[in-house]
Amino acid sequence: MIGPITALHFSIVTCAFHRHTAHSLTKLANCRQRTLSMDRRMVKEDDAFKHEKTNEQTIPVVPPLRHLGDKKLMQIQPHVTPKEMESDAFQLNLKMLLEAMDQYGGIGIAAPQVGWWTRVFCFGIDGNNPRYPSAPSIPLQYWINPEIKWSSDDTNWMWEGCLSVPGMRGWVERPTEVVLTGQNEHGEECEQRLTGLAARIAQHELDHLDGVLFPQRVPGTEFLFPQASMDAREDWADDWPSPGSRRTLLGDLCDER
Repeated sequence: MIGPITALHFSIVTCAFHRHTAHSLTKLANCRQRTLSMDRRMVKEDDAFKHEKTNEQTIPVVPPLRHLGDKKLMQIQPHVTPKEMESDAFQLNLKMLLEAMDQYGGIGIAAPQVGWWTRVFCFGIDGNNPRYPSAPSIPLQYWINPEIKWSSDDTNWMWEGCLSVPGMRGWVERPTEVVLTGQNEHGEECEQRLTGLAARIAQHELDHLDGVLFPQRVPGTEFLFPQASMDAREDWADDWPSPGSRRTLLGDLCDER
């Protein structure tokens, strides 16, 4: 009797061991899956430097937009160092920024708007942009560590919008001309006199690098509108909210408030 009982006992213990091991492995796998899911969410929310490789070609992944109130978006961004500018990752992020501008339908975009915390922006208009139907074409340009060296005393006004302030427009005054200095996408020193809409966009994007968004630039709350009001402007009162703002179309500039 000793032999069979021992064998039976061994069989029971073995089965129990396998069940316990399988249960532990399942718990471990579930825990690992939860950890991976959390990691993916963190990458999606916080990593503006993610890229995918497809057919030996690296493709930039466009991060989600950051919006008004985001604490990192509302702060001054650090300068790009020469070492950073020379890296492959930096060049990939420049491509990502252009992809983001196209994907989100902007005429300009600053790096902080997609969680890239540095002093870079690009802008350009190729053909018609639905958000600014009256805007003329502007050649694409990148600006790294940009600074305004000079600005005109003359100013103009425009109904500005922003990808980081969706569904809103603001009547904003800015200098008509500026001289902008910085580096281009090749790291070359640049200085350019910008006028008209190009000057306007450059100043708007430079504001982003200092944590400033256009609602902070309007002269009063009566000049901050939802897009729905802009779409129904034929129902506005004459000269409301001001003569210049009443008659100025989206994408146009006006010399009068």
